[in-house]
Amino acid sequence: MAEAPDIQKEENTDGTIEKMMQMKPFRHFDSHGHAGLEKEGIADRPGCIDFWCGNSVVARTMMGARAMLGDPNPFSVITKAEECPELSAAVFVKSMDEANIEGMCLQSIHGVTDPFPGYPDGWKWYVPNEYTKKAFIDAYPGRFTAVGGVHARYGAEAAVEMVISAHECGFPGIKFHTATAGYPNQKEMYPAYEKLVELGMHAQFHTGCEELPGTRTKYQNPEHLDDVGMDFPDLKILQLHCGIFNNMEMGLWNVMKHENMYTDIVIPVPTLMRFRQYFDMEHIRFLEFFMPDKVFYGTDYPMTLPFYKAMLDNIMLMPISQEFKHKLTGDNFRKFVNWESKE
Repeated sequence: MAEAPDIQKEENTDGTIEKMMQMKPFRHFDSHGHAGLEKEGIADRPGCIDFWCGNSVVARTMMGARAMLGDPNPFSVITKAEECPELSAAVFVKSMDEANIEGMCLQSIHGVTDPFPGYPDGWKWYVPNEYTKKAFIDAYPGRFTAVGGVHARYGAEAAVEMVISAHECGFPGIKFHTATAGYPNQKEMYPAYEKLVELGMHAQFHTGCEELPGTRTKYQNPEHLDDVGMDFPDLKILQLHCGIFNNMEMGLWNVMKHENMYTDIVIPVPTLMRFRQYFDMEHIRFLEFFMPDKVFYGTDYPMTLPFYKAMLDNIMLMPISQEFKHKLTGDNFRKFVNWESKE
């Protein structure tokens, strides 16, 4: 009499549909988030409180985030640090987990605007490197990386010292916030760029339009990055925002022209921007065709907290290749910063 088949053995055979269905979903990476807006200690970080307090454009932009963080009257004007919403690093991690995001690159900031009425020394926005490292990277290992802030408002030597500070914190790069720091091709910054190349770090440059106090649009045009790309071919350059609301065509051209230039597609207020970079298929297909390995998904979190997961879900439902979806929403940036997953 023939031996009965081992049903249990057959169920555990490699390659069955059951095992195929057990594949883990792709883990994404958010290339662009902002530390510093957390309630604890916010008054000690210049400029950060202005994101929540007052009746400015940026404070109104944050009203949606206030609602998501439990503010019962998010459209009211707040004026004091104690009235700020209960944002913390733990909230970042919770949002990331809900959106299946493995890691986030945070922007430490060091910026000072030109003088303007009411601010004879310029408006300052400062999120210290050490704060970002302690409050996020050290507190949540394997979830965050960061870039340090840099500018040459205090001279070329001070800019080099800012780069060294970011390197000592273990950051893979720096951010030059053009809106508060001036033209990226100013010669005072060139020693800092030389130091970045020497240390094997990359540089990120803001190229969108900024609504923060005292910021000037003229500094933010991506055409000024052409000089930096030409003069420092060994410096990896990340163009933030791809010139949105400024000069998107030049932003795209920069990435196609320069081997050392990359871009993200971060938009801080999708409803205001009419979803141009997340929902416009012509734009997304252009990125897939011309620069599939040089574009990164990012969010400007916590500015996008109300629709954080929805933006990513939309990309994953787009009629583009699965390969490009994975490159755009994670693999490209992991490669850019040599990220090693802890999972």
